[in-house]
Amino acid sequence: MHAPKAILLDLNGTLHIENSPTRDAVAALAKLYEHFPIRFVTNTTKESSNTLYNRLVSIGFEIKQEEIFTSLVATKKLLKSRSSRPLLFLEPDALEEFADLDCSNPNSVVIGLSPSSFNYDKLNQAYSIIESGGDFIAIHKARYYKTSKNMELGPGCFVVGLEYSTGKKSTVVGKPSRSFYQLVIDDLGVSFEDVVMIGDSVTDDCLGAIELGMQAILVKTGKYKAGDELQCPDTFDDFASAVEHLVRLKPE
Repeated sequence: MHAPKAILLDLNGTLHIENSPTRDAVAALAKLYEHFPIRFVTNTTKESSNTLYNRLVSIGFEIKQEEIFTSLVATKKLLKSRSSRPLLFLEPDALEEFADLDCSNPNSVVIGLSPSSFNYDKLNQAYSIIESGGDFIAIHKARYYKTSKNMELGPGCFVVGLEYSTGKKSTVVGKPSRSFYQLVIDDLGVSFEDVVMIGDSVTDDCLGAIELGMQAILVKTGKYKAGDELQCPDTFDDFASAVEHLVRLKPE
């Protein structure tokens, strides 16, 4: 691994798990800021950007809200560009991001992580919209995610189920899509090869980044599972350990 010019950093599972920072993460982030520009990239869809930012600040992280890039915001931009009226599979807090969109008589389907929305009637409504030619947008296709108690089911199985039933592929907006990462790279003003992505998902964070030419670091927290490190050579116990390694790479 060579010294990067900038860092992309996953949030839940890497920097924190719900309301608890991972080991020494607050101090490690402050140290990382001394050496590199940082952007936070997250597929979190259960809460709005404002709620997410306030959560991070409340547990001790000193960050700027404009440094957080969420798949919710990217999805909203896509919907506006297509003049879509979406059927939204989102929790109430996350719906805040879409308050100014017309969702009447929906002509598109947007699926995020929304346990309260995944019922037969609403999924059947989504099926009908997609079958009729409506846009099918997956904010992300995570198989599972980490809570403070255990691993829980992600939205990916519902996305894949609708793909199977309709025979139509979804447009994935968040990680690991190139378009999402490109937004962040453009904001930093660097190239993909100048960046290291740090995350707990070997698929969405690490392999997705590597395919685009970035370097990647996998951390053994969050949704990490034993054996994931076989697919990502640069693996560390946690975010704080990864920061120590990156700081050592930086030329004096």
